[in-house]
Amino acid sequence: MKEKILIVDDVKENVDILNQYFTAKGFQTVLAYGGRQAVDKAERERPDVILLDIMMPDIDGFRVCEILKKERTHFKNIPIILVTAKEDIESKVKGLSLGAEDYVTKPFDIKELEARVNSALRLKKALDELKELNELKNQFLGMASHDIKSPVSRIERTVEAILKNKASLAPEQLEQIKKIKEEAQGVFNLISDLLNVVKIETGKMGLELEKVALDKLVEEVFRMNQMAAESKKIVVDVQIDKEVGSATLPKILADPARLLEVLENLLTNAIKFTPLGKKITIHLKKVKGGISLSIHDEGVGIPQNELPRIFDRFARLSPQPTYGEKGTGLGLSICKQIVDLHKGKIDVQSEVGRGTTFTVFLPS
Repeated sequence: MKEKILIVDDVKENVDILNQYFTAKGFQTVLAYGGRQAVDKAERERPDVILLDIMMPDIDGFRVCEILKKERTHFKNIPIILVTAKEDIESKVKGLSLGAEDYVTKPFDIKELEARVNSALRLKKALDELKELNELKNQFLGMASHDIKSPVSRIERTVEAILKNKASLAPEQLEQIKKIKEEAQGVFNLISDLLNVVKIETGKMGLELEKVALDKLVEEVFRMNQMAAESKKIVVDVQIDKEVGSATLPKILADPARLLEVLENLLTNAIKFTPLGKKITIHLKKVKGGISLSIHDEGVGIPQNELPRIFDRFARLSPQPTYGEKGTGLGLSICKQIVDLHKGKIDVQSEVGRGTTFTVFLPS
C-alpha cells in the first residue's frame, strides 16, 4: 500500500513540483492549496505525512499545525514537515512548539526533503507500533484484572465467614486469617486501581453527570473512614462553611461515584500517613467559579523535591505509612485523572514533619 503525502502550498507551481517528484517516487499524493483545504483534506484522507507551507492567505501553516496537533488528537502521530521561505529562528521555534516534527526552508534540495519525509515516516511507524503495543497492554490488563477480581472477592468473603466463628480459632490461627484478609483486600484494591487506569487510558471512564451536593459526599466519606481514623486515635474535623451548607451550597454537575473515589483516596491517604493522636481537617467552601475542598493532615509530610512526582503512576516516595498500611501507588494518579475529567484542578502543599494539604477545585 502506497504511503500518502498531503502537500499544502498556496502557490500551484510549488505543489506541482512536489507532486511530480513524490508521485514518481511511488507515493500517493493529496494536494491542497490553502489552510482550510488542508485541514479538510487531512480529515478526509488521513495522510501518513504532511508537507505544509506557512505563508498562506486564508489560514497560515502555524494555525493548521495547531488545529491538527493540539485540537484534533487523532493527528498526534501524523508527522508535519513545515516547508517555508521563513528562515528566522522565531518561526522555527513556533512551528516546532506547535507540534511540527521538522522544518525545511526554501529553496530546498528535493532529495534532502525526501530523506526528511522518509525519516518522518519511520518515526510514525515506530509511534504506531508503540500505540498498538499500548493498546494490547491495556487489553491484557483489563482482561487479567477482571478475571482475578472475582476469585479475590470470593477469598475475602470466605475469610469473613471464617472470622464470624473466630471464637473457635486459636490466637495464632486468628492472626493468620486476619493477614489473609488484609492481603486479599490489598490485591483487590490493586486490581480495582488497574482497571481504573485502563479505563482512563482507553477513554472508557465515562462520567455519569448529575447535580451533586458536595457536603453530602464529604459526610459520606467521613462515615466510611471513621473507624479507621478512630483506630489510630485521629480526630477528623469536618468544616463546611455556613454559606455553603446543604441548603445553599451550589450543586455542581459531576459524577458522584467518581468524586467519592477521589475523596476516599485523599482521606485514606491522610489517615495512612498521619501518626497516632493527630488531626485531619476537611474544609469545604465556596470560591470564585466553583467549590474548593481541602484535606489537611498533621502527618509525616512530603519532601519538596518529591512533590512534582506526587501524581505520577506508581510513584514511590520516601514518606512511609505510620501504621504499616499498604497502597498501590495508583490512587493519587487516578484522583488527578478524575478531577481533570471534571475540568477541575488538584494541588498539593506539604512540609516534612508538619503535614500535607490536598486541595480540589471543581467548577460550578
